[in-house]
Amino acid sequence: MPNKEKSILQPKNDVVFKALFSRGKPRITQAMLEAILKMKIDKLELDKSTDLLNENADDKNGRLDLRAIINGNTECDIEVQLVSNDNITERFLYYWAKMYAANLKIGDKYSDLRKTISIIILDDDFKLTKNLERPQTTWRIRESEATHLVLTDYFEIIIIEIPKVVKAYKKTPNDEVLQWMLFLDNPEKEEVTRIMEENKDIKEAKEELERISQDDILRRKALNRTLEIADRLQLKKEAEEQGLSDKDGYAKLRNPLKTQVRNLLMQEDLANQEGDFQQNCIEQLHIWENEADPKTPYIGIAIWWLKKQIHLLNAD
Repeated sequence: MPNKEKSILQPKNDVVFKALFSRGKPRITQAMLEAILKMKIDKLELDKSTDLLNENADDKNGRLDLRAIINGNTECDIEVQLVSNDNITERFLYYWAKMYAANLKIGDKYSDLRKTISIIILDDDFKLTKNLERPQTTWRIRESEATHLVLTDYFEIIIIEIPKVVKAYKKTPNDEVLQWMLFLDNPEKEEVTRIMEENKDIKEAKEELERISQDDILRRKALNRTLEIADRLQLKKEAEEQGLSDKDGYAKLRNPLKTQVRNLLMQEDLANQEGDFQQNCIEQLHIWENEADPKTPYIGIAIWWLKKQIHLLNAD
């Protein structure tokens, strides 16, 4: 009996995004970048070592989702940010600066520096542009009064807000950037199916996504990433409710259950136990639903994860 085909993964999950665009077919990545940058790309080199800028092992934002060299003279990276925060602008600028500085090695001249473009795909509201309807904004350094004067074309940050895409697409359905963003937001939308009839690159991307979605290891990594984000949001919410800053909240809300739950979320605890994995999930779910205080930090998210895990096991 053939194995049942697994459900398609969400490409805006940064783990899936990297697998699709950084390690998948280069033509797919080239087509999306050409749409965003509005330029012809003759040569595209994808950098597989996208962890080079990461100095903090716990900070996902130190890892680039996609890094490329365009036409031999332009550095470009794409970040997928699922959640915004108060310091997100400073974070964008900081990682652009690290990318730019990474171009210069010891002994190199300043003339060896290259134009560096950071593209941020944000699946959340961006406070600075809340009054703008257009999803894509491009940021450069300009003179404050003579705004036509650009200090350098080596600096460029592009921000694309997914929440604004649907409304914009209704006005300009032939915009390829909006088509790509609809695909990233939900590749199973009926509108994306219609787009694929005309946009063969997105059709190829969907086919590649369906292929990699059958990879069990990638599915686990994608789920873990979803849980990491939910974990941080849960802690932030609880910290705010107790009047704590994020930093203080993370320290005070962690408790003796943290190790057990975190191990569970990373699939170490149950996977290492003897017996059936699904049965272990069901038994642990029963214990936590009936014996644990649901207000205890991490318990709510752990119960949610177990239900999701059991659902995936049944679906597979």
